[in-house]
Amino acid sequence: MIDLRSVLALFAAITKSWMRSKTGVFFSFLFPVMLLLVFGTIFGEQEVKYTLYVQNLDTANGKETNLSKFFIEALNSTGAFDVKRLDADVDAFKLANQQSFKVKRVLMIPKGFEQNALNKSISVRIGVITDTFARLMERYGKYINESAKRNITKGQKMLATWENKTETSKAEIILLMDKHDSSYPIIYGILRSVTNAFNNKLIGAEEIVNVTTKPLTNKKLRAADYYLSGYIAAFIMTNGIIGVTSTVSEYRRNGTLKRLAATPLSKTSWIMANVVQQTLLAILLTILMVFLGWLIFNIQTIPNFFAWLLIFIGAITFCSMGMVLGGIIKDVEAATGVGNAIAFPMMFLSGAFWPIEIMPDYLQFVAKLLPLYYFHQGLRSIMTLDNLEGAFTSFLVLGVLAVVFIPLAIKVTKWKELD
Repeated sequence: MIDLRSVLALFAAITKSWMRSKTGVFFSFLFPVMLLLVFGTIFGEQEVKYTLYVQNLDTANGKETNLSKFFIEALNSTGAFDVKRLDADVDAFKLANQQSFKVKRVLMIPKGFEQNALNKSISVRIGVITDTFARLMERYGKYINESAKRNITKGQKMLATWENKTETSKAEIILLMDKHDSSYPIIYGILRSVTNAFNNKLIGAEEIVNVTTKPLTNKKLRAADYYLSGYIAAFIMTNGIIGVTSTVSEYRRNGTLKRLAATPLSKTSWIMANVVQQTLLAILLTILMVFLGWLIFNIQTIPNFFAWLLIFIGAITFCSMGMVLGGIIKDVEAATGVGNAIAFPMMFLSGAFWPIEIMPDYLQFVAKLLPLYYFHQGLRSIMTLDNLEGAFTSFLVLGVLAVVFIPLAIKVTKWKELD
């Protein structure tokens, strides 16, 4: 039986002990808030621009060719680049390799860019016309009179002659950049989009497929809205696994548990008092982060009843995991190390801070084995997407884990010498 008075008394004692620990308060409240502010600012609504040095070597009579100027204007029009020009007489390769040259991103437009682009576009257009004539003759030749056929054949020969006389070297731009630079995929992808649009303009191709985005929710969400649920889940997990594990081990080392064992208190009351304390801590942490997110970033993702229910279950689950670890590991330093070894990889592999889609397939598989993955996915589904059905698996997984780990924590906690 659970003695409610005992649970509340223990809860008050544990809370007072926790509040006296500056480190505990810092990592439970201040550290999560600091990360929210830092990440919310970095990934906020401000426009991100990548510095890109551009050197235009395609000149005619001492002036930049029209096509090369249009290409640079297209880069500027994306809004993704802060384009800085390099003089034509600068050795771009040498400059990019200098230690003092901090932004090692140089785009070179070589000599002959315009001529090669125009020649290739003519060649492509001729190829399209030739192919059209060939398909016309193949499919409808039997309906065309002989005079028209002769004219078509004559036109095909003339086009073939022009195509043979036209230089077909592709126009080229050269990107000097380290492929291991974290921004390389983004910059390369934007450049590919610009060059593809430029190619379509040169050959007169019209846009056939268009992308239309439809929001999954009516909320006007900011970047902080999407990250908030992950931060809440991650730090409820760390408070449960790291905080509880080290606290219980410390109580074992300083003899607190032995003294409690001499009282009428039961192990169940002790476990439940810790669970209540961690649940309250999770609720306070959530309120604080939501309030600061609303105050500073004007977030719209306010937890509803089901989000609070999932937070409650998540706090119980991770607290009970910490109780199990604390009950097994006697040494405080070892307990802290094991807690860190479990919590931090879970925090960074579960996708709480960034999408798991950017990870290799085998890490995505690992992520979906972690309870934190289901916790933050469930919160995000409820708070951000207003999709309760999407959180069903999260409720199920965390509920099952809570049911398993609470009895296990009671079992492994050494209350008396005979246990």
